[in-house]
Amino acid sequence: MLFLFSLLLASAVYHASAELTDECLACMCYASSSGCLMPENVCQNNGWGEVCGPWSITKPYWIDAYEPGEDYYTCVADWDCNEATVRAYLKRYVSSPYATCETYARTHVGGPWGIDQDYATDYWYLVKDCLDYGLFTPPPDDE
Repeated sequence: MLFLFSLLLASAVYHASAELTDECLACMCYASSSGCLMPENVCQNNGWGEVCGPWSITKPYWIDAYEPGEDYYTCVADWDCNEATVRAYLKRYVSSPYATCETYARTHVGGPWGIDQDYATDYWYLVKDCLDYGLFTPPPDDE
């Protein structure tokens, strides 16, 4: 019986993931859009593709997040849908119960297979600076 309980407990821990904090999410937004602002032009081409909204999400990212909202372009123009997209994507790809903000940030920008890339490291340093120096501001409630 003790073995069964231990097995169930281990399974629960394995399937749980660490919480994505509001501070981490806000700093990811801050690093993604130069201050956590809804871009004037919601979508922009950054040289390798189109990124949209304050978290600079792409259409494949949105699809991997199980397509929240009505459609991609409506979602990326909406604060709540942007946040729901990021949360769903990270919930899908970050499953470690020991995940830190660094894991979430690297996965957000690098995807599930690019967390060790140089650009993911550079992005993490921007997020870390935001956390260390309190640079983030929460998105507005009325938009």
